[in-house]
Amino acid sequence: MRKVCIALFSLFFFVSLAGCQSKAEEPLEFSGETQSWSAAITLYPIENSKETAQINLNYLGDKIESVGDFGINLDTSNNQNGIAVRDTRLDKEGKFKEKVKLDASEGIMKSKHLILTVKWNDKSEDIVLKVK
Repeated sequence: MRKVCIALFSLFFFVSLAGCQSKAEEPLEFSGETQSWSAAITLYPIENSKETAQINLNYLGDKIESVGDFGINLDTSNNQNGIAVRDTRLDKEGKFKEKVKLDASEGIMKSKHLILTVKWNDKSEDIVLKVK
């Protein structure tokens, strides 16, 4: 009887330990391209109710200096606004890289695609970013 109790207690203890362990989530990667831009966004796991998003945006045109100040908006496939960046500039290679914190939402984590809108010089393009 004592062996049965020890076995049951051991089994219960093992199951409770295994149930309490949580597997770290893998980052979600999205990418897409238009005639003027290519973009990749990586969403890193939630920390303190915030996600970190790494935004990589590349201008595909010839005249980088013609872009000037630009802004971006990131929306989920559920039309939830996630990120907005205003009045920023490309580096000399035509790239923009930025890590931003955003409020964690199931809308972003369950999106099949994201929509990144780039606005510059009275122009606007929507880049549909799909999960890699």
